[in-house]
Amino acid sequence: MKARSLEAGLRWRLVAVLTLLWLAGTLGAGVALWHETGEVLDSALEETAQRLLVLPLQDDDAATPRVAEVGEHEEHVIYQVFDARGRLRLRSHEAPEEPLGQDLADGLHRLGPWRVAVITRDDGRRRAVVAEALEHRVESVTESLLALVWPLAVLLPAAVVLVGVVIRRGLTGVRQTGEALDRRAAHELDPLPLAPVPVEMQPFVRSVNALLARVGQLLQAEQAFAAQAAHELRTPLAAARAQAQRLLAHTSDEGLQERVRSLLRQIDRLTRTSERLLDLARLRGGTTLRRSAVDLAELARLVVSDFGGESGAVSVRVVAPPPVLEADADLLALALRNLVENALRHGRAPVVVEVAPCRLTVLDAGAGVSPEEWERLALPFERGATPAGGTGLGLALVVQVARAHGAELRAAQAPGGGFAVTLEWPRPR
Repeated sequence: MKARSLEAGLRWRLVAVLTLLWLAGTLGAGVALWHETGEVLDSALEETAQRLLVLPLQDDDAATPRVAEVGEHEEHVIYQVFDARGRLRLRSHEAPEEPLGQDLADGLHRLGPWRVAVITRDDGRRRAVVAEALEHRVESVTESLLALVWPLAVLLPAAVVLVGVVIRRGLTGVRQTGEALDRRAAHELDPLPLAPVPVEMQPFVRSVNALLARVGQLLQAEQAFAAQAAHELRTPLAAARAQAQRLLAHTSDEGLQERVRSLLRQIDRLTRTSERLLDLARLRGGTTLRRSAVDLAELARLVVSDFGGESGAVSVRVVAPPPVLEADADLLALALRNLVENALRHGRAPVVVEVAPCRLTVLDAGAGVSPEEWERLALPFERGATPAGGTGLGLALVVQVARAHGAELRAAQAPGGGFAVTLEWPRPR
């Protein structure tokens, strides 16, 4: 399931809420505007009718009504003036000749598409009818509402950006806490600070701190057990080896000597297992790296010399002058030695240690393993299907060294055949 961004979710929700509130406010303003505009225009209709009633009209007995002609123009308001006998005496040039609202009482009325004001003089000699097209009112209110809405289209992109900036700044403390957690080494389990985190997120950080504390306790218990077991085994194993060597030196029975040599091999195997358990416990316990300038080519030659040097089954190939890295030389040598041992034991000679900038690769001529098998073998006490023995701790130890140095350990089939295991870390900037 794809993870969703809290910042993006908050930004779009806030923008949606602001848009809805703006539209709701515009709708409310439209209702109020329609009401107020209606009152103003109704008052204007009545005022116009009142003024028509006091206009002096001549030739009241004329056969045809007079038409007010002031040039062609669009009339939103039309009017008619009738005499006491109901004859049309005056009209605007777009007003119809048929009477509007002939049977309407004085006051304001809605007559079809018209809003009509009817007023009769007190003496009954004249009656004025003034009408406005309702379409004009709707158009006026609609244009006013559009004038309120169109800024939303202009301001909405700016609102998206500004709301995003505000939310991003508000989540700065959360982001800083997450980045600080990402930068931590695997063994750093100190509680996260609460100061930069907003109050709403502090319960989450407290839960994370409680989880870190529990993980720290479990790791300490595991490390203490492994370290104590390795220490407790070292002394009796050394004593047992000394007794077996003494027995081998004082006996001439070939059958007994072979059994003693087999016993020595098993004691040596137990000793290597205990030593690697101790090394693994120290690495998991967050042993402080003793960093110094390390020349990878020189380190590779030093490790290869333990296996018979360049004349043996292991050789060194420098692809390019590697940079000098800040690393723990002892731990890197331990990791490289384990990789070479695995290549010799489970792969096939010749084995080549290839040195490149920020990269150490151990190549052998064997068939290698599948990616799934590789992931399993990287776990402690997991062994491959080869008949060669082993403690099942060498590769797990290399994984811990890689993590401690911020490096990546990967395996793949070599381009020219064979199997390659690479220890690589980011290039220095």
